[in-house]
Amino acid sequence: MTEKAKKESKKEKKLQEQLEKLQKEYNEQTEILKRAQHDYINLKFDFDRFQKYTEEKDKDSETNSLIASVKKFLPFVEDLRKSLDTLPEEKKSDPLAQWVQLVYDNFLKTLESMSIKQIEAIWLEPDSVLHEPVSVQPVEDKKMKWKIVQEFERGFVYKKDDKQIVLNTSKVIVGQ
Repeated sequence: MTEKAKKESKKEKKLQEQLEKLQKEYNEQTEILKRAQHDYINLKFDFDRFQKYTEEKDKDSETNSLIASVKKFLPFVEDLRKSLDTLPEEKKSDPLAQWVQLVYDNFLKTLESMSIKQIEAIWLEPDSVLHEPVSVQPVEDKKMKWKIVQEFERGFVYKKDDKQIVLNTSKVIVGQ
């Protein structure tokens, strides 16, 4: 082997070593890039999930605040209803009675605008979620057996989208 061939062989060996070193660095950098992409994707996924969780929690918080506030007013609404129900027919044209009716109707409209509805009860079969039977009453009509014949206290439910939350159950009397 000649001197020139030895030098070229050494040069070739050095170049081969440099190439291997560069290949190793390239592989390391590629691995770092892959890990960074993986971490970025996981971080983005976690952030999106956190953002969605926060939005849902805000909505739940708003709903819970609304429900807590409305629950405090429902006894007042129920008192208005009972006052109107017990009012004699001849007194219903009285200005004070009309004012009570107006206030009651406006309360119900306002509750409706907040997705809070009255629970229907009369002539229906009791639903354990919506109705609370407080008594039974004998009935002559067989069709009315085990159906609600009287509503003692009106119930309200919050219904929006797929969400249904009972604010208070209807207190009812069931036919027997």
